[in-house]
Amino acid sequence: MPLPILQSSNVHGSADLVRLFHHTELQWTRHLSEETPLDAGVAFANPELPRVWDANRMLDAAVPEGSTPEEVVAVADSFFTEKGAPCAQWTMNPSAPADRTAPLVRFLESSGWRAESADILYLPGRPPAPIREAAGLTIIPARASFRHWRQLAEEWAGCRGEPQIADAAMLHLDDPHYDAMLALRNGTVAGRAGVLAVGDVGRIDQVYVAQAFRRQGVGRTLMSRALEICARSLFRHVMLSMEPSNDAARALYEGIGFRGIGQIVSYRRTM
Repeated sequence: MPLPILQSSNVHGSADLVRLFHHTELQWTRHLSEETPLDAGVAFANPELPRVWDANRMLDAAVPEGSTPEEVVAVADSFFTEKGAPCAQWTMNPSAPADRTAPLVRFLESSGWRAESADILYLPGRPPAPIREAAGLTIIPARASFRHWRQLAEEWAGCRGEPQIADAAMLHLDDPHYDAMLALRNGTVAGRAGVLAVGDVGRIDQVYVAQAFRRQGVGRTLMSRALEICARSLFRHVMLSMEPSNDAARALYEGIGFRGIGQIVSYRRTM
């Protein structure tokens, strides 16, 4: 299906697109946690998933006028202690001026928090060529087989060394704005992917191919179907994020036409 990407006159450059991606991060985290606005940002806490960093985090963080980074972190720590959950991650507000975010970053780094980044990729138009799908795959809605989705989630969690990641993956299926799918081959689950709708932005997420089915075109097929969803939804912007070191994923996405526009940088504490 052709992908009629609609360019928005309100977005002019990479910085604006990065801010849009940050906005999708808020919706993504709402699947997992209770949201509480604080003066220094938006706090998300889920004491049932204490080992999942993106279920217990501060987003859109910045130092309010008249406050210090030490005070901001102390207030956040008090909030998370009250909730019975750890604060595992901070992400700065991309719209805030540097003099309100840089001091907080310096304080976090001096306190042992480490920066971790993900590349943000954007599809500026139609893919340069039709995407060749792999033969022998059946694509079904993820909600048609929670068992298969869970199976892949547990494999992914095993790679990460944290079983609770599988529980978090299941929660995303509760959001009707998340259109997730599974790829099956001869009844065996081979991969998954989903598209999160946030206004006129389609965020492709959770693209994962089971280890036994890699290098067989499963990821390419899932991306083809994800872009069909984006086409039907008439999104103005299609985005995704990836680990900078994942060369195979980068080759796949760039071959489809995605290009890098920036990074989302978070600060994590060892849990």
